[in-house]
Amino acid sequence: MQSKPGDTTVFIGKGLGDDGDKHFITLPDPKTGQAAAYLLAGSCLQEINWFKQQYSSWFIGERVQQDGGLFLATPVDPLLLVLPLLEQARAQQNVFQDLEQILSMAASPSAHLLAPLLEQGGQLSCLCDAKAAGGQSYYRLNDDRVLAWLRLKVDQAKAAMQASPSAAFSGMDDLGLTAYAAGMLGEYLAQHWQDKLAAALNLPDELPAPAHAPPPADYDAQSSEKKPRVDPKEAAKAKAAEARQAAKAAKLAKEAAGMRKLSAFFKPKAK
Repeated sequence: MQSKPGDTTVFIGKGLGDDGDKHFITLPDPKTGQAAAYLLAGSCLQEINWFKQQYSSWFIGERVQQDGGLFLATPVDPLLLVLPLLEQARAQQNVFQDLEQILSMAASPSAHLLAPLLEQGGQLSCLCDAKAAGGQSYYRLNDDRVLAWLRLKVDQAKAAMQASPSAAFSGMDDLGLTAYAAGMLGEYLAQHWQDKLAAALNLPDELPAPAHAPPPADYDAQSSEKKPRVDPKEAAKAKAAEARQAAKAAKLAKEAAGMRKLSAFFKPKAK
């Protein structure tokens, strides 16, 4: 991606080289409601994050790009983005509404672009009761369906962590993995949904620290005193943030694998 001559921005995302329409859009963040940037590439919705280490640059061709940051687009489930709109629709009228009406509640002209994604495979039935009339589908949020779907998301995240070769998860028991997965999912949920999910998962207010897990983010390595217990919600949030940063760094390393070593720029040219 290039914003002006000589100024290159590194952007990593899924399907960027594929044919098809791509839209950079702004949608409300499902947790905060604030405007956030997304990439819609074909049928894949991706959230855009900015990642930059403190001291970093890019070597591009024969020149150095001083700004070593990059934009990283990662897939996100569009149902997470429509959940707040479904809540808003129910609070206002508590009747079955079509998808166009529901998406119109977003303070974004781009929200209608989500319609094809949400209509695929009857996805909205994961969150809603649905009725059909006159060839049109109508939806109303159902809390029981939402919680069942969120619990399935937690199970999927746990399965992915258990299959991961990362040592970060090897010391976690099932309860710790559940809290971690719920915390990751909580990055996209309003607080009341986080609380409902924690209750549905029977998560205690506190969890014993895993025997072989890495120290929590707020642990001072210079201090001999460790916290014997951790708040699962706070620990899960911290772990989720660490995992997201680690994933971004891993993708960055993969993309940079083909770059020349630094010493190659200082070798004398062959005569």
